[in-house]
Amino acid sequence: MSQVTIYMDDDAIARAKASAAAAKLSLSAWISKLVKEQTPEVDANGYPVGFFEEISANAYLWKDFPLAEEMRANETPDLPRESW
Repeated sequence: MSQVTIYMDDDAIARAKASAAAAKLSLSAWISKLVKEQTPEVDANGYPVGFFEEISANAYLWKDFPLAEEMRANETPDLPRESW
C-alpha cells in the first residue's frame, strides 16, 4: 500500500474528517473510497473497464456513418507539391 501526502484547506479537512467519522471509516479509507467512486476503473492499457464492450454494444449507431473514401469522393484533389 502506498502513502500519499495531500494538502487541503482547514474547511475541506474538517468536512472530510466529519464525513469519514459519519461513515465509520478512517480518513484514509474514506478518501480511498471516494477516489474509487469518483474515478473509472481502468485496464492495463489505461482504458476504462468495459470501454470496448460498450463500443461493440453500440456499433449499430455508426452503421450509417460514411467511410473516409465516401466523404472525400467529391473533394478537389491536392495540387502537386513544388520540388526544391
